[in-house]
Amino acid sequence: MLSQRALEAFHTVLECGSVSGAAEIMHVSQPAVSRLIRDLETRTGLRLFTRFGGRIVPTTEARQLAVEVERAFVGLSAIEKTARDIRLGKQSTVSIAAMPALAHSILPDTMVDLLAKRPDFRISLESMQTHNVIRRVATRQSQLGFTSPTRHEHDIDLIRTIELPYLCILSADHPLAAHDQLSFDDFLGHSVVAFADNTATGSMMNRAFAQMKQSPDIVARSHLSTIVSALVLRGLGVSLVDPFTARVHADHGGVVRPFQGTPPFRLAIIRPRGMVLGADLEVLLETFEGCLASY
Repeated sequence: MLSQRALEAFHTVLECGSVSGAAEIMHVSQPAVSRLIRDLETRTGLRLFTRFGGRIVPTTEARQLAVEVERAFVGLSAIEKTARDIRLGKQSTVSIAAMPALAHSILPDTMVDLLAKRPDFRISLESMQTHNVIRRVATRQSQLGFTSPTRHEHDIDLIRTIELPYLCILSADHPLAAHDQLSFDDFLGHSVVAFADNTATGSMMNRAFAQMKQSPDIVARSHLSTIVSALVLRGLGVSLVDPFTARVHADHGGVVRPFQGTPPFRLAIIRPRGMVLGADLEVLLETFEGCLASY
């Protein structure tokens, strides 16, 4: 069997980038860390580190192994946290991972409404990019995920897909704010704040711009809707966002207008494969649906 202590040494050396740093964190000598690494190499049959310019460098095999080791350590950390919360009477009833647009808007509203009805309820909410939401739910680190729809069919179940319209956001003094409704043609002659190419919204905007005879001037890109909104509020350009970001944008003094010519913004609610929704998850989803109705 692999030694838990050797795996800890491997994980710590990767995080620190040095044997000396790992030894300090683990409160052991440097030779002890080196022995643990050699033991792990012997038991796995893998060369895990090489020396380059006086530094140790992880091999390709080490980086591949690190993915599973990291997953194991995250799982252990989650177990330790749960045990600590149980001991202190603060066990998290529901763990949620969500894309930033929802984690910064409707989900906090959901938590406020839920805790007003159920003061004993405990929720862990984490904001992350969509692919990380899927990974956390697939590895059962989160019980619910709110993310973009995915073709990832393994290790997760789809609870529901929701479709809502994209909206245009502007600064209060932008010339296009005088329009009651906007389309991509209205963007011509104006600066645009777009989403990163690797996001669903960014890909949608790129496809739309590619079909136009003349493309708008994209002055900035970001993968976070909160950053896009902040740039638009400061007059850097106009953009398209989901309804959740649009409401926060309006709350900060921005202007929101209906928009024509886009497919809907799509949201997926996912859970770990085969996990049965308990009463706590059901009431959370019901509260979420109540908040969603206002959008």
